[in-house]
Amino acid sequence: MLMNDILSIILNYFKHYIIDFDVYVIADTQERTKYLYLSEYPHADESEFFSREEFAEIASAIFYVFGYVRVFYSEMEFIEYFIQNKLCPKQFVVYNFARDGQANGKKSLIPAFCDLMNIRYTGSNAFVISLLRNKDIYTMLLGLNKISVPKSMVYKVHENPNHIITELINEKVIVKNIHESASIGLSTQNVFEITEDASQELENICAQMHCNELLIQEFIDGPEFEVLVIQFRGVYYSLMPVEIVFPDSHTYIDSEISNSYQYQFKIANTEIAPALCKAAEKAATIMRIKDYARFDFRMKNGVPYLFDIAGTPYTIHHSSIAYLFTQYYHLPYESIYKVVVACMLSNYDLDT
Repeated sequence: MLMNDILSIILNYFKHYIIDFDVYVIADTQERTKYLYLSEYPHADESEFFSREEFAEIASAIFYVFGYVRVFYSEMEFIEYFIQNKLCPKQFVVYNFARDGQANGKKSLIPAFCDLMNIRYTGSNAFVISLLRNKDIYTMLLGLNKISVPKSMVYKVHENPNHIITELINEKVIVKNIHESASIGLSTQNVFEITEDASQELENICAQMHCNELLIQEFIDGPEFEVLVIQFRGVYYSLMPVEIVFPDSHTYIDSEISNSYQYQFKIANTEIAPALCKAAEKAATIMRIKDYARFDFRMKNGVPYLFDIAGTPYTIHHSSIAYLFTQYYHLPYESIYKVVVACMLSNYDLDT
């Protein structure tokens, strides 16, 4: 089925669906989230939260589509509201942007609570979301299932890294916080060649990134692509891949580039798109993604290497997803949210 055709089918499904429920948006923002619960529990890095401008883009589109929308600026605010008001789960759905928390349980609270209370929500369940926080585990899982992934190893602070040095000696690597996303903590120091003296370098990066574990991955020197996969009525469909255009002299997105949007997008070459789409759909099937997710690749010698998966990907105006919908499919920006909710409703309808 052509990608344009499946989007038309999904949007038509949404058009004829009886919207007899409210939409509750849960989103962590830089100005609000930490101040609601200042000291009760530790928060994620604030750079992963939406800015006021970013959330305005998302919220205005969802308000335009659904009319009545209630916004919660933290996971706990929503949970407390639900319990105190004894809400009926059938009267609303959750559009989940929540991304607070730390370590490998980050982002999993809302899916777990919604499943417990039989609440419909967008995105994957708590198990899948937690698995996506553990890059080493899902990278190994995908590799065992014949998906090309970068060679990856885990370094724990203060451990002897000789086995890592032996395995990766003279190879160019990128070193990441094992549980983070959105290029958090990445700088020019995180990409280097492994030498016999790498031990101190790894210790320094741990201290710099305030973490106890690092994921050390082979650096795939090649163009980078993002592929959106949607699940409609239980079937996965990959949309047209989008290539990341780095600023001059850069070969990857670090924290500074990510936070200041110093990168652009373009549609991938049609010759390489099929390989990217096939790998993304296979990965979505293995990982049991629900509704939608974004799969990030680097291409080397014609082979797509999957290096990251975003279970709740950014859909702000400056995102590959918004670029894809507006510039390639020529759909209004708010169509993104119609498609995601339609996918969610169709997948829940399969279970009823």
